Amino acid sequence: MRRVPPIDALRAMHDGLWDDRVGLVRVAVGASPGADRPRLERHSVRESALGAFLDLADGRVARAERALWAVLDHQYAAPGAPWDGTFKVTAEERDPPDVGAIEWRHYDPNWRQFLGCILTLIVETHRPQLADDLVAAIDRAVDRCVAGEPADRIPRWYTNPNLMHAWLTAAVGVRRGDPALVAAGAARARRIVERFDRYHDVDEYNSPTYDGIDLFAAALWVALPPTEAFGSGGRRLVDRLCWRMSQLFHPALHAVCGPYIRAYGLSLQRYVSLAGLWLSAASVDDAALPPTLDAATAHVHDLYFLPLFAHLLGRVELPLVARPVVTTRRLVQTFGIVRAGSILAPDHCLGFESGRILDFARDQYVPVTAFAAGPRGTDFLALMAGDALTALDAESTGDRILDITLTGAGATTEIVVVGSEAPTVAAGAVAVGDLRLTFAGAPSVQREPTTADHAGVRLGWTTPVAKATLAVELAW
Repeated sequence: MRRVPPIDALRAMHDGLWDDRVGLVRVAVGASPGADRPRLERHSVRESALGAFLDLADGRVARAERALWAVLDHQYAAPGAPWDGTFKVTAEERDPPDVGAIEWRHYDPNWRQFLGCILTLIVETHRPQLADDLVAAIDRAVDRCVAGEPADRIPRWYTNPNLMHAWLTAAVGVRRGDPALVAAGAARARRIVERFDRYHDVDEYNSPTYDGIDLFAAALWVALPPTEAFGSGGRRLVDRLCWRMSQLFHPALHAVCGPYIRAYGLSLQRYVSLAGLWLSAASVDDAALPPTLDAATAHVHDLYFLPLFAHLLGRVELPLVARPVVTTRRLVQTFGIVRAGSILAPDHCLGFESGRILDFARDQYVPVTAFAAGPRGTDFLALMAGDALTALDAESTGDRILDITLTGAGATTEIVVVGSEAPTVAAGAVAVGDLRLTFAGAPSVQREPTTADHAGVRLGWTTPVAKATLAVELAW
């Protein structure tokens, strides 16, 4: 069956989600699979702004302007509060409590950067179509995004908001003729580039979602540089990100080889990832997105970034290419004591990491991955950190084998094993197709909830250290 072009799928979905009563788009079912009906009736603020970019490109100015006014209504104005200047994630979101507000639970601080960059790019690209009072209101909102951001909130390792905020701060400074803001944005950009020079990559290493945002932000640096240094630094970031994404993408398996510092899913063909969106938009691989794109597709809200990515592809050279895996290739990346390794062979790929267990977004950290060609397509098996895990060290002992050491918390060790189908559990092994994880001892086994992307089991040992081996056994 012929795939519907992603941009046409987005247009159809956008029309279906648009709620003319409130001037915003509804939250897509796929954005929160399994959520109850009341949640599905919520309205997304960021996707409404992204939809306005699409509508302006399609000449639907009145609907775009209505959406933008509605988006602006959902920015927080709370001087002195840590959420000042950010936006609600959904229109129905309650205001953070004056006492006891928790970041990420009661408000998303990064919506300053996301909405600030999206709104700025809308004005830069479509200003002649927009009413003057709306442009002025957008400019004021973007000013609040910058002014409301606490100076020390974003850690230096937190790449995507850092990249966006550096550009946004300097861009606002240029627009307002404020040398101090330009200097502040330039100083943040300089720290980012210095850190990049130290590690030769970004801290958000190999994330199918955040590589996409990092590339978006770096492309903004190049397309609309507030200073000359943004242009040159952005070019280096873009080139490295594209080189590494191309190196780790396996065209025959339609998979990004791990390990992943943060991932919302494992198969690019089962959920919408921003890396997959770039690969599709740049014509690297049409199968880097799910075959069906509609409101029920997992993580489909990120499809709304497609018009912005396509616009930037028209302005910035992005050297994303398909590199067929004819012979085995390896890539090793280090960040101090952290070592991330990747092996890509013609029929499989392995990703593995040593030296850390993330506490930030722990449930998205995937330190071990394996993909292999199977009779019905690409199989995968991966390890994710359980609660009782303080260290995981994985090393390759060949192109098909990983030796893994798990260190637990106290006298307990656990790991979550996820696969492209429900893993089979037999004596001393967990398997998906030709991918097999063997282990010593007799762990407890608990089935994990099945998602649109994977099924899994949780293994637990009443020992402080557990050993395991992951092997690719292609027998078919």
